[in-house]
Amino acid sequence: MQKGHIRAAAQVLLRSLPYGFGTLAYVPRGPVLDYDDPDLLAATLEALRDLATDCKVVSLKIEPDVIEPSSLSSRLRRAGLEPAPPVQMRSSIWVDLIASEDKMLARQKQKTRYNIRLAAKKGVTVSTDGLEGIDAWYAMYAATSQRDGFTIHSLDYYRQVMTSLGPAGTVNLLLARHEGDLLAGIIVFAFGSKAQYMYGASSDIKRNLMAPYLVQWEGMRWARQQGATVYDLWGIPDTLEENEDLWGVYRHKRGYGGEIVRYVGAFDLVRSPLQHLALERVARPLFKRVSRFAV
Repeated sequence: MQKGHIRAAAQVLLRSLPYGFGTLAYVPRGPVLDYDDPDLLAATLEALRDLATDCKVVSLKIEPDVIEPSSLSSRLRRAGLEPAPPVQMRSSIWVDLIASEDKMLARQKQKTRYNIRLAAKKGVTVSTDGLEGIDAWYAMYAATSQRDGFTIHSLDYYRQVMTSLGPAGTVNLLLARHEGDLLAGIIVFAFGSKAQYMYGASSDIKRNLMAPYLVQWEGMRWARQQGATVYDLWGIPDTLEENEDLWGVYRHKRGYGGEIVRYVGAFDLVRSPLQHLALERVARPLFKRVSRFAV
């Protein structure tokens, strides 16, 4: 805070380790500040060090929302932070929303463009249901998580997301239906110039209608209406090889004609070096679970 203006911010998540082994802290996609201001960066890191001391954490992990190439990595090392395994996926695809919709469609892979038009032609419709549609979406989301093997929050978590951010117009739930059947749905966030696709679900029925393609396209159209210039498709594998577990995710997302970006990664502010070293094998899988709270 300077002269009444907020110049930096950080959401700090604390997680107690089992058996009294200590506490870990995590700053997802942050802290948020002007990283080109060295004095502000130093002051922010000092504040995080003080917090780490006050909370007696073993280490505090930050994961700046900064894209490579950047000198930030070397500056953080000089400040005493250590490169660390990331929590969030380090690579993603950003779709440019500045162009006209016709140009956006032209940039897409032919199959993606075809599937979007096929879904619309076959009568798939997309609605923005907001909080009213969250129960139906969650049932489909839970089935998707079982099918694809990923963990999710409770229904109350997503209700709270919609309740907290819905009135401000920064979150939207889009649902794709065909003749009354719910086929796909996504939750999209829009803050300033950036929008992010965060949660997606799809049904096992009528998969030939390609509803996930249309609902994603409508998510991009909604983001443009909110003033976003970039649509973050949120996560692809770092190594783009067909034997990667998330190759199918990458193959789908690349079809929308975006640009691959890579974040600078994660860095640990270590308060207790010996404890941190001893807990490294515990901390890594734990932070993967903590990442579910970051979104």
